[in-house]
Amino acid sequence: MKTRIYTMQVTSPWYADTKFCVPDLCPNCGVSNNPTNRIEGFFNSGNSCILALLSHRCPSCGKYHWTLQNLYGNKQDPEMLFVYPSVQLTSMDSKIVSLSPRFEKMYHSAERSENIGDYDLAGMGYRAALEILIKDYAVQFTNESKDKIAGYKLNDAIAHFYKNEQTAQVSADVVRIYGNDYAHWNQPDQFNSEEILTQLKAYLRIFTSWIGYQLMIANPPVSREDKNSKK
Repeated sequence: MKTRIYTMQVTSPWYADTKFCVPDLCPNCGVSNNPTNRIEGFFNSGNSCILALLSHRCPSCGKYHWTLQNLYGNKQDPEMLFVYPSVQLTSMDSKIVSLSPRFEKMYHSAERSENIGDYDLAGMGYRAALEILIKDYAVQFTNESKDKIAGYKLNDAIAHFYKNEQTAQVSADVVRIYGNDYAHWNQPDQFNSEEILTQLKAYLRIFTSWIGYQLMIANPPVSREDKNSKK
């Protein structure tokens, strides 16, 4: 979740010019956020830091959202811990959800992690969602047993099931490789977790769109009449 940092004038000398975060977009209406802000309560957690609950009233929709943040006065930038309500989750193609309900669940779990800034967890979650979708699709549309499909590593599953499907293979490999980078102890040099996550999600959308196209072809709403049938 992208945020902007503002400065709030408060009465306490130590907390004067306190910096706090505001979500870029209102989680209620999705419009660029320039809310009225107020500290509703706080707890002094020590180490020159307070745990604060802030309310934010969006001028576009008039609704409130709330954030939980670590504030450090004017000493350093604040840390966003939680936003309520959460940013709206991505709506999924009903055909894909029907094929792989756990894919939707895992994708949304990754999305929630992303929304609070846990990009490493989000990257690993999106990779896991990809593997779930690939294997659920294979169970439905190949003759291989569930046990055999379960035994494939993600790299091998992609190479095996999509060796003749460049769009599916390339997009899945990008998600796999970037997803591995989030999980590995030794990340690549100058690894920007937020920027990489944007690329990973773009290729995951390409792959899920490809799966959606295959499901549409496999289950058309109408079909060509048999040549022997009457017109």
